[in-house]
Amino acid sequence: MKPTPGDVFAVFTPRINAYTAVQVTTLKLEGKSELAAVLALNWVGDTLPDAAAVAAMTPAIFDFFFWNAHCVHLWVSAEVPRGFTLVGNRPPLVVEDTKSYGGWPSGDNLYRQRQWEAIPKEKRDVFKALAANRDKQVVLKLGERELHRSKQRLDTEELQAAPQLSVFDVLPLLTSVNSDAPIPGLFEFIRGRPFVYESVIAKHGERIVDLRGAQLSRLGLDVTGVHELYLNDGLENLTLSGTVSPELTIHAEADGRYLTLFTRQLTTAWSGLTALDGLNLNPAKEVDVSVITRRFPNLTELRVWGAPGYLRNTAELAALPSLQMLTLSDMFGMAPDEFPGPDRLPNLGRLWLTSIPADLAASVKKDYKAAARDGLDLSVRQPRKAEWLAENLDNPFRIWDGAENITPAQAKKAATLYRQARSAALEAASEHKGSPPELVTALTPVVTTYTQGFNKLDARNTFIYTEEREHIYVALMGILDAVDERLKSVRGASADPVNRDALASVMDSIRDF
Repeated sequence: MKPTPGDVFAVFTPRINAYTAVQVTTLKLEGKSELAAVLALNWVGDTLPDAAAVAAMTPAIFDFFFWNAHCVHLWVSAEVPRGFTLVGNRPPLVVEDTKSYGGWPSGDNLYRQRQWEAIPKEKRDVFKALAANRDKQVVLKLGERELHRSKQRLDTEELQAAPQLSVFDVLPLLTSVNSDAPIPGLFEFIRGRPFVYESVIAKHGERIVDLRGAQLSRLGLDVTGVHELYLNDGLENLTLSGTVSPELTIHAEADGRYLTLFTRQLTTAWSGLTALDGLNLNPAKEVDVSVITRRFPNLTELRVWGAPGYLRNTAELAALPSLQMLTLSDMFGMAPDEFPGPDRLPNLGRLWLTSIPADLAASVKKDYKAAARDGLDLSVRQPRKAEWLAENLDNPFRIWDGAENITPAQAKKAATLYRQARSAALEAASEHKGSPPELVTALTPVVTTYTQGFNKLDARNTFIYTEEREHIYVALMGILDAVDERLKSVRGASADPVNRDALASVMDSIRDF
């Protein structure tokens, strides 16, 4: 379904257990894609709005954290997603253009605004005043470190240097606290900071982690040794790392109904989160869908990105009746006859499949063609034949093969640069018998040649941007992983790992991309 400028749509927003609304303000064609500018509206209702309610709607204005009188006005796909109901049409409430892109607003920002307004006004006023002037006054000295009043992030070194964590009370703009070492009282400190909305904590050594009362939206946690984890209400994204104990129990608001879990490999021996809303597995290797459906039967979103990986028992996806979004990338082992058809996934609103078996790609395009006309956001890209998979199992740049902005020659050359660098690095590791600094010296020419290869490749026709730059870096880290394994096989388990920071600095010093 394609909208008309002025159309007002309502959608149910589970986070606030009510309907919210948006308006399409204009349409445009960008390349081959038809886009709609969609505006979030300041309306919440227990039922769909009537004509009078539509006539009274105004743009939603947000001012939480660093937004000030901000309208959510985004370019999105012009295809109206499933779940959005047309409730009226009126002249567009905003005529100005927008430079922002995203997905159809679903009301979550209204919930975030409510959370913000629940913080005492005097604290919000201090935050806003400081955010406006970015006060650079030094308010805290920790050894040679000077911390200014508008500092937003604390990391391990600063936390360790403090005589007690209360000294950071002079930082009213603090929004991010991160640590990879034991810090006494750290979780209590986070609970007491109303504006800290993200945190990544590793190697903390705690058996019980209690974050109830915190205001976190995003949490990354090393759960090695953790037996009890209490999450705060309002948490949206949880990333688990480390070794998950079978004794771990995770306690969450509504047992995870509003939470998305990010993890590398799915282990389900722990307990909790039976009502989990979203699951993101990346990088995945072997994934059994039946394990997912038994453990998390209420999923509305499932993303599985392979390294590459294999998805088993694909037919079991039909056992997720609430599934609204399914994304698979670099996943294989799936046959066309076992992939559920649109009648088995009645609530599916988005199906994105990238780098999957070619026969499955063809089957899905055919089977879901009518559903796409009916509003399903369908994308099936980069179909792969068995020969391609055999050639690219060890190629971290396989995702470049078939990408819209990358030519086949560029993708092939990237794979060659990677394989040459990996071979040279492993040879250097096998012959290395000196100190860690000498290993860096031995590997520096390898990193230099690798980086200069991408410099030359990008100089011919610029295509390396943020995402591609990250791919190049991650591939280098994979090479260094292999070097560490080779060192252990040659010198034993006690072999010193390669100095990654030093070699990353080599790359940064010479890269032009």
